[in-house]
Amino acid sequence: MKKVYLYLVLLVVTAGVMLAVSVCEPAILAKNAFLVGFINHEILGIMAVIMTISIASIATIHIWFNELEAKHEKRVFGSARREINQAAFSFITLFVAQLVCLFVRSFPIFEGSDVATSIFNGISLLLLLGSVITLWDIMGVVKALTPDD
Repeated sequence: MKKVYLYLVLLVVTAGVMLAVSVCEPAILAKNAFLVGFINHEILGIMAVIMTISIASIATIHIWFNELEAKHEKRVFGSARREINQAAFSFITLFVAQLVCLFVRSFPIFEGSDVATSIFNGISLLLLLGSVITLWDIMGVVKALTPDD
């Protein structure tokens, strides 16, 4: 549970930094050549790969839980299953939020506004960071369940 708070603090601090940069010096996130080329369909592709890897890992974790419960003839992983399922829904939510962010960013009202572009780029980076953090957490579960060779 402490890990969750650490991840939340990381996201909140990063969001604060992104917001401060977007307001004080928007060109850093709005005019960055890498971000201009990256925060479009490319970021959606990366998030789709992360989501695919994670959902496959979640399915594997469920299979391991089933095997362990069958071996011991006891259902004990109910709360762990709910947490893992929540991670899967988190990926879907993050992906849809990224899609909406990119769609809204393309509205003509935001055209030419460095502050708006910077804020949307910051949000996109936060959503990507959220996906990576969730993947990291799931890989930790996989590592904990994998027997040592």
